[in-house]
Amino acid sequence: MKRQRILFVIPPYFNVEDYGNDNRSNVLPPFTIPYGILSLEAYLKEKCHTPPEVAILDLNLPLKQALETNLAHDFAAMFKHLVENAMDEFRPSIVGISALFNISFRYINDLARTVKEESPDVLVLTGGGLPSAAFRQILELCPAVDAVCKGEGEIPMTDLINAPDQILLLDTHASWITRRGLAQGKNPSHTFVQDLDEIPMLNYSMVDLDNYNNRSIDKRFVGQKKREMAIHTSRGCPFLCVFCSNPSLHGRKVRAMSLERVAQEIGIMQERHGLTVLLIEDDHFFFDRDRAKAILRAIAPFKIRIEFPNGVAVYGIDEEMAELFAKAGVSTVALAVESGSDYVLNKIIKKPLKTNMVKDKVQMLRRHGVQCHVFIVIGLPGEMEEHRQETLSLLLDVGFDWAHIFCAVPILGSRLHEICVENGYIDQIGFLDHVNTKSVIRAPGVDPDEIEQAAYEMNLQVNFVHNHNMRNGNHETAIKYFHNVITKYPEHAFGQYYLSEAYTQVGNEDCALQARVRFDAIVENDAWWREHASRYGLLLDAASH
Repeated sequence: MKRQRILFVIPPYFNVEDYGNDNRSNVLPPFTIPYGILSLEAYLKEKCHTPPEVAILDLNLPLKQALETNLAHDFAAMFKHLVENAMDEFRPSIVGISALFNISFRYINDLARTVKEESPDVLVLTGGGLPSAAFRQILELCPAVDAVCKGEGEIPMTDLINAPDQILLLDTHASWITRRGLAQGKNPSHTFVQDLDEIPMLNYSMVDLDNYNNRSIDKRFVGQKKREMAIHTSRGCPFLCVFCSNPSLHGRKVRAMSLERVAQEIGIMQERHGLTVLLIEDDHFFFDRDRAKAILRAIAPFKIRIEFPNGVAVYGIDEEMAELFAKAGVSTVALAVESGSDYVLNKIIKKPLKTNMVKDKVQMLRRHGVQCHVFIVIGLPGEMEEHRQETLSLLLDVGFDWAHIFCAVPILGSRLHEICVENGYIDQIGFLDHVNTKSVIRAPGVDPDEIEQAAYEMNLQVNFVHNHNMRNGNHETAIKYFHNVITKYPEHAFGQYYLSEAYTQVGNEDCALQARVRFDAIVENDAWWREHASRYGLLLDAASH
Protein backbone atom coordinates (compact mmCIF):
# COMPACT_ATOMS: atom_id res chain seq x y z
CA MET A 1 0.00 0.00 0.00
CA LYS A 2 1.26 3.47 -0.88
CA ARG A 3 2.56 5.44 2.09
CA GLN A 4 0.14 8.23 2.93
CA ARG A 5 0.93 11.72 4.13
CA ILE A 6 -1.22 13.42 6.77
CA LEU A 7 -1.04 17.13 7.45
CA PHE A 8 -2.64 18.14 10.75
CA VAL A 9 -3.70 21.79 10.93
CA ILE A 10 -4.52 23.44 14.26
CA PRO A 11 -6.68 26.57 13.89
CA PRO A 12 -6.31 29.33 16.50
CA TYR A 13 -8.07 28.74 19.80
CA PHE A 14 -8.13 32.36 20.89
CA ASN A 15 -10.18 35.31 19.69
CA VAL A 16 -7.81 37.41 17.60
CA GLU A 17 -10.08 40.47 17.63
CA ASP A 18 -9.97 40.62 21.42
CA TYR A 19 -6.20 40.57 21.64
CA GLY A 20 -4.52 43.93 21.47
CA ASN A 21 -7.67 46.03 21.81
CA ASP A 22 -8.76 47.95 24.90
CA ASN A 23 -10.56 45.01 26.49
CA ARG A 24 -8.68 44.66 29.77
CA SER A 25 -9.83 41.11 30.44
CA ASN A 26 -8.14 39.43 27.48
CA VAL A 27 -4.61 38.21 27.07
CA LEU A 28 -3.02 35.79 24.65
CA PRO A 29 -3.29 32.31 26.21
CA PRO A 30 -0.32 30.03 26.71
CA PHE A 31 -0.14 27.46 23.96
CA THR A 32 -0.44 23.77 24.67
CA ILE A 33 1.65 21.08 22.99
CA PRO A 34 -0.68 19.29 20.55
CA TYR A 35 -0.71 16.07 22.57
CA GLY A 36 -3.70 14.66 20.75
CA ILE A 37 -1.92 14.86 17.41
CA LEU A 38 1.33 13.51 18.85
CA SER A 39 -0.61 10.60 20.31
CA LEU A 40 -2.22 9.97 16.92
CA GLU A 41 1.16 10.05 15.18
CA ALA A 42 2.68 7.59 17.64
CA TYR A 43 -0.28 5.22 17.41
CA LEU A 44 -0.48 5.36 13.60
CA LYS A 45 3.24 4.74 13.29
CA GLU A 46 2.93 1.49 15.22
CA LYS A 47 -0.52 0.22 14.21
CA CYS A 48 -0.85 1.05 10.51
CA HIS A 49 0.13 -1.57 7.92
CA THR A 50 2.09 1.16 6.15
CA PRO A 51 2.86 3.92 8.67
CA PRO A 52 2.01 7.37 7.27
CA GLU A 53 4.18 10.45 7.27
CA VAL A 54 2.78 13.14 9.54
CA ALA A 55 3.34 16.90 9.70
CA ILE A 56 1.82 19.57 11.97
CA LEU A 57 0.88 23.17 11.15
CA ASP A 58 -0.12 24.99 14.35
CA LEU A 59 -1.57 28.31 13.22
CA ASN A 60 -1.55 29.70 16.76
CA LEU A 61 2.20 30.22 16.48
CA PRO A 62 2.39 32.44 13.35
CA LEU A 63 -0.69 34.34 14.52
CA LYS A 64 0.98 35.08 17.85
CA GLN A 65 4.06 36.35 16.02
CA ALA A 66 1.92 38.50 13.73
CA LEU A 67 0.08 40.03 16.68
CA GLU A 68 3.32 40.83 18.46
CA THR A 69 4.62 42.62 15.38
CA ASN A 70 1.30 44.33 14.54
CA LEU A 71 0.98 42.39 11.28
CA ALA A 72 -2.22 40.48 12.02
CA HIS A 73 -4.59 42.80 10.16
CA ASP A 74 -5.20 40.18 7.43
CA PHE A 75 -4.73 36.89 9.23
CA ALA A 76 -7.11 35.07 6.84
CA ALA A 77 -4.75 35.75 3.94
CA MET A 78 -1.81 34.70 6.12
CA PHE A 79 -3.46 31.38 6.96
CA LYS A 80 -4.29 30.76 3.31
CA HIS A 81 -0.68 31.37 2.35
CA LEU A 82 0.66 29.08 5.10
CA VAL A 83 -1.71 26.25 4.20
CA GLU A 84 -0.92 26.58 0.48
CA ASN A 85 2.81 26.42 1.24
CA ALA A 86 2.36 23.39 3.46
CA MET A 87 0.32 21.66 0.75
CA ASP A 88 2.98 22.39 -1.87
CA GLU A 89 5.88 21.24 0.31
CA PHE A 90 4.35 18.23 2.09
CA ARG A 91 1.81 17.12 -0.54
CA PRO A 92 -0.56 15.34 1.85
CA SER A 93 -3.23 12.86 0.86
CA ILE A 94 -5.19 13.68 4.03
CA VAL A 95 -5.56 16.97 5.91
CA GLY A 96 -6.91 16.76 9.44
CA ILE A 97 -8.14 19.95 11.12
CA SER A 98 -7.92 19.56 14.89
CA ALA A 99 -10.18 21.92 16.85
CA LEU A 100 -10.80 22.04 20.59
CA PHE A 101 -13.00 25.07 21.27
CA ASN A 102 -15.97 26.95 19.82
CA ILE A 103 -13.79 29.86 18.74
CA SER A 104 -11.92 27.63 16.26
CA PHE A 105 -15.06 27.04 14.21
CA ARG A 106 -14.74 30.33 12.33
CA TYR A 107 -11.51 29.11 10.70
CA ILE A 108 -12.45 25.56 9.71
CA ASN A 109 -14.34 26.23 6.48
CA ASP A 110 -11.74 28.64 5.07
CA LEU A 111 -8.92 26.22 5.88
CA ALA A 112 -10.77 23.30 4.32
CA ARG A 113 -11.64 25.32 1.23
CA THR A 114 -8.01 26.33 0.77
CA VAL A 115 -6.98 22.67 0.87
CA LYS A 116 -9.58 21.69 -1.72
CA GLU A 117 -8.62 24.57 -3.99
CA GLU A 118 -5.02 23.36 -3.93
CA SER A 119 -5.79 19.63 -4.16
CA PRO A 120 -9.43 18.65 -4.78
CA ASP A 121 -8.75 14.95 -4.19
CA VAL A 122 -7.27 15.40 -0.71
CA LEU A 123 -9.49 14.11 2.09
CA VAL A 124 -10.32 16.90 4.55
CA LEU A 125 -11.22 15.61 7.99
CA THR A 126 -11.89 17.28 11.32
CA GLY A 127 -11.69 16.04 14.88
CA GLY A 128 -11.21 17.14 18.46
CA GLY A 129 -13.53 18.51 21.10
CA LEU A 130 -15.48 20.94 18.91
CA PRO A 131 -16.15 18.70 15.88
CA SER A 132 -16.97 15.75 18.16
CA ALA A 133 -19.85 17.73 19.63
CA ALA A 134 -20.73 19.84 16.58
CA PHE A 135 -20.44 17.31 13.77
CA ARG A 136 -23.82 18.33 12.36
CA GLN A 137 -22.92 22.01 12.21
CA ILE A 138 -19.50 21.24 10.73
CA LEU A 139 -20.95 19.13 7.91
CA GLU A 140 -23.79 21.57 7.24
CA LEU A 141 -21.73 24.79 7.33
CA CYS A 142 -18.33 23.63 6.03
CA PRO A 143 -18.88 22.08 2.57
CA ALA A 144 -15.16 21.48 2.00
CA VAL A 145 -14.98 19.09 4.98
CA ASP A 146 -15.42 15.44 3.96
CA ALA A 147 -15.90 13.77 7.36
CA VAL A 148 -15.80 14.32 11.12
CA CYS A 149 -14.30 12.00 13.73
CA LYS A 150 -16.25 11.51 16.96
CA GLY A 151 -14.07 11.49 20.10
CA GLU A 152 -10.53 10.18 20.28
CA GLY A 153 -8.97 9.49 16.91
CA GLU A 154 -6.27 6.86 17.36
CA ILE A 155 -8.33 3.82 16.35
CA PRO A 156 -10.65 5.55 13.81
CA MET A 157 -7.66 7.09 12.04
CA THR A 158 -5.76 3.79 12.02
CA ASP A 159 -8.78 2.03 10.54
CA LEU A 160 -8.98 4.72 7.86
CA ILE A 161 -5.31 4.45 6.87
CA ASN A 162 -5.53 0.66 6.72
CA ALA A 163 -8.78 0.63 4.71
CA PRO A 164 -8.59 -0.39 1.01
CA ASP A 165 -11.61 1.87 0.35
CA GLN A 166 -11.35 4.99 2.51
CA ILE A 167 -14.59 6.58 1.31
CA LEU A 168 -16.52 3.45 2.23
CA LEU A 169 -14.78 3.34 5.60
CA LEU A 170 -15.74 6.94 6.38
CA ASP A 171 -19.37 6.18 5.54
CA THR A 172 -19.59 2.98 7.58
CA HIS A 173 -17.21 3.31 10.53
CA ALA A 174 -18.90 3.90 13.90
CA SER A 175 -16.74 6.92 14.76
CA TRP A 176 -16.71 8.67 11.39
CA ILE A 177 -19.65 10.74 10.13
CA THR A 178 -20.11 12.02 6.57
CA ARG A 179 -22.97 13.87 4.88
CA ARG A 180 -24.23 10.58 3.51
CA GLY A 181 -24.26 9.10 6.98
CA LEU A 182 -25.93 12.18 8.38
CA ALA A 183 -28.68 11.97 5.76
CA GLN A 184 -29.24 8.34 6.70
CA GLY A 185 -29.69 9.25 10.36
CA LYS A 186 -26.34 7.92 11.55
CA ASN A 187 -25.18 9.05 14.99
CA PRO A 188 -21.42 8.53 15.43
CA SER A 189 -20.05 6.84 18.54
CA HIS A 190 -16.71 6.63 20.32
CA THR A 191 -14.00 4.09 19.59
CA PHE A 192 -11.61 4.42 22.51
CA VAL A 193 -8.18 2.99 23.18
CA GLN A 194 -9.06 1.08 26.33
CA ASP A 195 -5.47 0.45 27.48
CA LEU A 196 -3.56 3.74 27.34
CA ASP A 197 -0.28 1.84 27.71
CA GLU A 198 -0.82 0.68 24.12
CA ILE A 199 -0.11 4.19 22.86
CA PRO A 200 3.62 4.41 22.11
CA MET A 201 5.81 7.15 23.55
CA LEU A 202 5.17 10.49 21.89
CA ASN A 203 7.59 11.91 19.35
CA TYR A 204 8.20 15.43 20.70
CA SER A 205 10.70 16.17 17.92
CA MET A 206 7.67 16.92 15.74
CA VAL A 207 7.24 20.26 17.53
CA ASP A 208 9.50 22.99 18.85
CA LEU A 209 9.03 22.67 22.62
CA ASP A 210 10.18 26.26 23.11
CA ASN A 211 6.87 27.38 21.59
CA TYR A 212 4.96 25.59 24.36
CA ASN A 213 6.76 26.59 27.52
CA ASN A 214 4.48 29.06 29.28
CA ARG A 215 1.52 27.18 30.76
CA SER A 216 2.82 27.06 34.33
CA ILE A 217 0.54 28.88 36.81
CA ASP A 218 3.01 29.30 39.68
CA LYS A 219 4.31 32.78 38.96
CA ARG A 220 7.02 32.61 41.64
CA PHE A 221 9.20 30.94 39.02
CA VAL A 222 8.59 33.36 36.13
CA GLY A 223 11.83 34.22 34.38
CA GLN A 224 13.66 31.10 35.53
CA LYS A 225 14.95 28.65 32.95
CA LYS A 226 12.57 25.72 32.63
CA ARG A 227 11.19 23.02 30.39
CA GLU A 228 7.47 22.52 30.87
CA MET A 229 5.80 19.38 29.61
CA ALA A 230 2.46 17.82 30.41
CA ILE A 231 1.19 14.34 31.01
CA HIS A 232 -2.33 12.93 30.80
CA THR A 233 -2.19 9.82 32.98
CA SER A 234 -5.88 9.11 32.38
CA ARG A 235 -8.73 9.97 30.03
CA GLY A 236 -12.39 10.44 30.85
CA CYS A 237 -14.40 11.86 33.74
CA PRO A 238 -17.49 10.39 35.44
CA PHE A 239 -18.94 13.76 36.38
CA LEU A 240 -21.36 15.81 34.29
CA CYS A 241 -20.58 19.39 35.32
CA VAL A 242 -22.98 21.62 33.41
CA PHE A 243 -20.34 23.65 31.56
CA CYS A 244 -18.02 20.76 30.62
CA SER A 245 -17.95 19.06 27.21
CA ASN A 246 -15.34 16.45 28.10
CA PRO A 247 -17.71 13.44 27.83
CA SER A 248 -18.23 14.18 24.13
CA LEU A 249 -14.48 13.70 23.58
CA HIS A 250 -13.20 11.24 26.20
CA GLY A 251 -16.36 9.72 27.65
CA ARG A 252 -17.39 9.21 31.27
CA LYS A 253 -15.53 5.97 31.92
CA VAL A 254 -12.02 6.71 33.16
CA ARG A 255 -9.17 4.84 31.45
CA ALA A 256 -5.72 5.10 32.98
CA MET A 257 -2.06 4.47 32.30
CA SER A 258 -0.26 2.00 34.52
CA LEU A 259 2.08 3.38 37.17
CA GLU A 260 5.00 1.87 35.28
CA ARG A 261 4.02 3.69 32.09
CA VAL A 262 3.62 7.01 33.93
CA ALA A 263 7.10 6.71 35.43
CA GLN A 264 8.58 5.63 32.10
CA GLU A 265 7.06 8.58 30.27
CA ILE A 266 8.29 11.10 32.83
CA GLY A 267 11.75 9.56 32.74
CA ILE A 268 11.94 9.96 28.97
CA MET A 269 10.73 13.58 29.20
CA GLN A 270 13.46 14.32 31.71
CA GLU A 271 16.31 12.44 30.01
CA ARG A 272 15.61 13.41 26.39
CA HIS A 273 13.96 16.80 26.70
CA GLY A 274 15.25 18.30 29.96
CA LEU A 275 11.87 18.30 31.75
CA THR A 276 11.89 20.51 34.86
CA VAL A 277 8.17 21.30 35.31
CA LEU A 278 5.58 18.56 34.95
CA LEU A 279 1.98 19.62 34.36
CA ILE A 280 -0.48 16.87 35.27
CA GLU A 281 -3.53 17.56 33.12
CA ASP A 282 -5.89 14.67 33.84
CA ASP A 283 -9.59 15.49 33.67
CA HIS A 284 -10.09 13.73 37.01
CA PHE A 285 -6.80 12.84 38.69
CA PHE A 286 -8.56 11.74 41.89
CA PHE A 287 -10.90 9.19 40.24
CA ASP A 288 -8.89 6.59 42.23
CA ARG A 289 -7.24 8.25 45.22
CA ASP A 290 -5.03 5.25 45.99
CA ARG A 291 -3.72 5.37 42.43
CA ALA A 292 -3.21 9.14 42.69
CA LYS A 293 -1.13 8.67 45.83
CA ALA A 294 0.88 5.90 44.19
CA ILE A 295 1.63 8.15 41.23
CA LEU A 296 2.86 10.92 43.51
CA ARG A 297 5.14 8.45 45.30
CA ALA A 298 6.47 7.25 41.94
CA ILE A 299 7.16 10.79 40.72
CA ALA A 300 9.02 12.00 43.82
CA PRO A 301 12.43 10.49 42.88
CA PHE A 302 12.55 12.56 39.68
CA LYS A 303 13.06 15.75 41.74
CA ILE A 304 11.04 17.94 39.41
CA ARG A 305 8.47 20.64 40.08
CA ILE A 306 4.85 19.67 39.51
CA GLU A 307 1.66 21.64 38.93
CA PHE A 308 -1.99 20.79 38.36
CA PRO A 309 -3.13 23.64 36.06
CA ASN A 310 -6.39 22.03 34.89
CA GLY A 311 -8.06 21.97 38.28
CA VAL A 312 -8.42 19.12 40.76
CA ALA A 313 -11.43 17.94 42.73
CA VAL A 314 -11.44 19.49 46.21
CA TYR A 315 -12.88 16.39 47.87
CA GLY A 316 -9.84 14.32 46.82
CA ILE A 317 -7.48 16.18 49.12
CA ASP A 318 -6.71 14.81 52.56
CA GLU A 319 -3.73 15.23 54.89
CA GLU A 320 -1.83 12.33 53.33
CA MET A 321 -2.50 13.62 49.81
CA ALA A 322 -1.26 17.09 50.75
CA GLU A 323 1.89 15.60 52.25
CA LEU A 324 2.48 13.48 49.15
CA PHE A 325 2.03 16.55 46.97
CA ALA A 326 4.83 18.27 48.86
CA LYS A 327 7.15 15.25 48.76
CA ALA A 328 6.56 14.80 45.03
CA GLY A 329 7.48 18.42 44.28
CA VAL A 330 4.01 19.89 43.73
CA SER A 331 4.29 23.67 44.07
CA THR A 332 0.80 24.71 42.98
CA VAL A 333 -2.61 23.18 42.41
CA ALA A 334 -5.65 24.80 40.88
CA LEU A 335 -8.80 23.81 42.73
CA ALA A 336 -11.96 23.34 40.67
CA VAL A 337 -14.29 25.09 43.13
CA GLU A 338 -16.34 26.87 40.40
CA SER A 339 -18.73 28.66 42.81
CA GLY A 340 -19.00 29.78 46.41
CA SER A 341 -22.72 29.00 46.45
CA ASP A 342 -23.91 25.55 47.48
CA TYR A 343 -27.08 26.18 45.49
CA VAL A 344 -25.13 26.82 42.30
CA LEU A 345 -22.78 23.89 42.90
CA ASN A 346 -25.45 21.31 43.68
CA LYS A 347 -28.51 22.49 41.75
CA ILE A 348 -27.00 24.15 38.67
CA ILE A 349 -23.50 22.77 38.09
CA LYS A 350 -24.38 19.34 39.57
CA LYS A 351 -21.02 19.20 41.29
CA PRO A 352 -20.60 16.98 44.40
CA LEU A 353 -18.93 19.66 46.52
CA LYS A 354 -19.88 21.52 49.68
CA THR A 355 -18.35 24.96 50.11
CA ASN A 356 -17.70 24.39 53.83
CA MET A 357 -14.95 21.89 53.00
CA VAL A 358 -12.92 24.26 50.80
CA LYS A 359 -11.12 26.22 53.49
CA ASP A 360 -9.96 23.12 55.37
CA LYS A 361 -8.56 21.59 52.17
CA VAL A 362 -6.68 24.78 51.30
CA GLN A 363 -5.21 24.91 54.81
CA MET A 364 -4.09 21.29 54.47
CA LEU A 365 -2.22 22.12 51.29
CA ARG A 366 -0.69 25.27 52.76
CA ARG A 367 0.58 23.40 55.81
CA HIS A 368 2.71 21.43 53.36
CA GLY A 369 3.84 24.44 51.35
CA VAL A 370 1.57 23.94 48.33
CA GLN A 371 0.09 27.05 46.73
CA CYS A 372 -3.61 27.12 45.87
CA HIS A 373 -5.20 28.72 42.83
CA VAL A 374 -8.94 28.50 42.22
CA PHE A 375 -11.22 28.32 39.20
CA ILE A 376 -14.52 30.22 39.38
CA VAL A 377 -17.31 30.36 36.77
CA ILE A 378 -20.06 32.98 36.98
CA GLY A 379 -23.07 33.73 34.81
CA LEU A 380 -24.75 30.33 34.68
CA PRO A 381 -28.51 30.29 34.05
CA GLY A 382 -30.26 30.19 37.42
CA GLU A 383 -27.42 31.98 39.22
CA MET A 384 -28.48 35.20 40.96
CA GLU A 385 -26.58 38.17 42.36
CA GLU A 386 -26.83 36.71 45.87
CA HIS A 387 -24.99 33.61 44.66
CA ARG A 388 -22.19 35.71 43.17
CA GLN A 389 -21.87 37.52 46.48
CA GLU A 390 -21.54 34.16 48.21
CA THR A 391 -18.74 33.32 45.79
CA LEU A 392 -16.96 36.58 46.53
CA SER A 393 -17.31 36.00 50.27
CA LEU A 394 -15.82 32.51 49.98
CA LEU A 395 -12.88 33.77 47.92
CA LEU A 396 -12.10 36.50 50.45
CA ASP A 397 -12.54 34.19 53.43
CA VAL A 398 -10.44 31.31 52.15
CA GLY A 399 -7.75 33.39 50.47
CA PHE A 400 -6.17 31.88 47.35
CA ASP A 401 -2.82 32.65 45.80
CA TRP A 402 -4.69 33.56 42.64
CA ALA A 403 -8.29 33.34 41.46
CA HIS A 404 -9.09 32.58 37.81
CA ILE A 405 -12.59 33.93 37.19
CA PHE A 406 -14.39 33.03 33.98
CA CYS A 407 -17.68 33.91 32.38
CA ALA A 408 -19.81 30.83 31.70
CA VAL A 409 -19.58 29.76 28.05
CA PRO A 410 -22.02 27.32 26.39
CA ILE A 411 -19.47 24.96 24.84
CA LEU A 412 -20.79 22.54 22.23
CA GLY A 413 -21.27 19.15 23.83
CA SER A 414 -21.99 20.53 27.31
CA ARG A 415 -25.32 20.41 29.14
CA LEU A 416 -25.03 24.19 29.45
CA HIS A 417 -25.22 24.53 25.68
CA GLU A 418 -28.30 22.32 25.55
CA ILE A 419 -29.98 24.34 28.30
CA CYS A 420 -29.20 27.63 26.57
CA VAL A 421 -30.49 26.44 23.20
CA GLU A 422 -33.67 24.94 24.65
CA ASN A 423 -34.49 28.11 26.56
CA GLY A 424 -33.30 30.70 24.07
CA TYR A 425 -30.57 32.02 26.37
CA ILE A 426 -28.01 32.55 23.58
CA ASP A 427 -27.90 34.07 20.13
CA GLN A 428 -27.72 31.10 17.76
CA ILE A 429 -26.19 33.08 14.89
CA GLY A 430 -22.72 33.42 16.34
CA PHE A 431 -22.75 30.79 19.06
CA LEU A 432 -19.78 28.89 17.68
CA ASP A 433 -17.52 31.89 18.28
CA HIS A 434 -18.12 32.02 22.03
CA VAL A 435 -15.01 32.46 24.16
CA ASN A 436 -14.54 32.41 27.93
CA THR A 437 -13.74 36.11 28.12
CA LYS A 438 -17.17 36.98 26.76
CA SER A 439 -20.47 36.52 28.53
CA VAL A 440 -23.11 35.53 25.97
CA ILE A 441 -25.84 34.03 28.14
CA ARG A 442 -28.93 36.11 28.83
CA ALA A 443 -31.22 34.44 31.37
CA PRO A 444 -33.14 35.35 34.54
CA GLY A 445 -30.56 36.83 36.90
CA VAL A 446 -27.89 36.84 34.19
CA ASP A 447 -27.17 39.86 32.00
CA PRO A 448 -24.08 39.48 29.74
CA ASP A 449 -22.72 42.99 30.29
CA GLU A 450 -23.24 42.78 34.04
CA ILE A 451 -21.58 39.37 34.22
CA GLU A 452 -18.46 40.56 32.39
CA GLN A 453 -18.27 43.54 34.73
CA ALA A 454 -18.87 41.35 37.78
CA ALA A 455 -16.11 38.94 36.73
CA TYR A 456 -13.63 41.76 36.36
CA GLU A 457 -14.62 43.44 39.62
CA MET A 458 -14.28 40.12 41.43
CA ASN A 459 -10.82 39.75 39.91
CA LEU A 460 -9.80 43.22 41.14
CA GLN A 461 -11.09 42.63 44.64
CA VAL A 462 -9.72 39.14 45.19
CA ASN A 463 -6.39 39.31 43.35
CA PHE A 464 -5.44 42.92 44.11
CA VAL A 465 -7.39 44.87 46.73
CA HIS A 466 -7.62 41.93 49.16
CA ASN A 467 -4.71 39.88 47.81
CA HIS A 468 -4.09 36.89 50.08
CA ASN A 469 -0.30 37.08 50.02
CA MET A 470 -0.30 40.80 50.76
CA ARG A 471 -2.69 40.30 53.68
CA ASN A 472 -0.51 37.55 55.12
CA GLY A 473 2.88 39.20 54.72
CA ASN A 474 4.05 37.06 51.79
CA HIS A 475 5.23 40.14 49.94
CA GLU A 476 7.93 38.47 47.85
CA THR A 477 5.35 36.06 46.43
CA ALA A 478 2.95 38.93 45.81
CA ILE A 479 5.68 40.79 43.92
CA LYS A 480 6.12 37.83 41.56
CA TYR A 481 2.41 37.69 40.79
CA PHE A 482 1.93 41.45 40.36
CA HIS A 483 5.01 41.64 38.19
CA ASN A 484 3.59 38.91 35.99
CA VAL A 485 0.42 41.00 35.60
CA ILE A 486 2.19 44.16 34.52
CA THR A 487 4.41 42.22 32.15
CA LYS A 488 1.28 41.08 30.33
CA TYR A 489 -0.66 44.32 30.91
CA PRO A 490 1.75 47.27 31.35
CA GLU A 491 -1.28 49.57 31.61
CA HIS A 492 -2.89 47.61 34.46
CA ALA A 493 -3.23 50.33 37.11
CA PHE A 494 -4.01 47.96 39.99
CA GLY A 495 -1.08 45.76 39.07
CA GLN A 496 1.26 48.76 39.19
CA TYR A 497 -0.25 50.12 42.43
CA TYR A 498 -0.08 46.89 44.40
CA LEU A 499 3.34 46.05 43.01
CA SER A 500 4.46 49.37 44.45
CA GLU A 501 2.86 48.49 47.80
CA ALA A 502 4.58 45.11 47.87
CA TYR A 503 7.98 46.60 47.04
CA THR A 504 7.48 49.15 49.81
CA GLN A 505 6.85 46.37 52.30
CA VAL A 506 10.16 44.66 51.45
CA GLY A 507 12.09 47.93 51.54
CA ASN A 508 12.77 48.28 47.83
CA GLU A 509 11.90 51.97 47.49
CA ASP A 510 13.35 52.43 44.01
CA CYS A 511 11.14 49.74 42.47
CA ALA A 512 8.20 50.93 44.57
CA LEU A 513 8.60 54.46 43.23
CA GLN A 514 8.91 53.24 39.65
CA ALA A 515 5.63 51.31 39.89
CA ARG A 516 3.92 54.20 41.68
CA VAL A 517 4.92 56.67 38.96
CA ARG A 518 3.54 54.29 36.35
CA PHE A 519 0.28 54.00 38.31
CA ASP A 520 -0.03 57.79 38.51
CA ALA A 521 0.46 58.13 34.76
CA ILE A 522 -2.15 55.46 33.98
CA VAL A 523 -4.90 56.91 36.17
CA GLU A 524 -4.17 60.42 34.90
CA ASN A 525 -4.66 59.38 31.28
CA ASP A 526 -7.27 56.61 31.55
CA ALA A 527 -10.69 57.58 32.90
CA TRP A 528 -11.75 53.94 33.31
CA TRP A 529 -8.83 53.15 35.59
CA ARG A 530 -9.15 56.49 37.36
CA GLU A 531 -12.76 55.72 38.28
CA HIS A 532 -11.84 52.26 39.61
CA ALA A 533 -8.84 53.58 41.53
CA SER A 534 -11.04 56.25 43.10
CA ARG A 535 -13.72 53.76 44.05
CA TYR A 536 -11.22 51.63 45.96
CA GLY A 537 -9.48 54.59 47.59
CA LEU A 538 -6.22 54.23 45.70
CA LEU A 539 -6.08 57.87 44.59
CA LEU A 540 -6.38 59.16 48.14
CA ASP A 541 -3.73 56.73 49.28
CA ALA A 542 -1.43 57.69 46.41
CA ALA A 543 -1.89 61.38 47.23
CA SER A 544 -0.81 60.76 50.83
CA HIS A 545 2.54 59.35 49.78
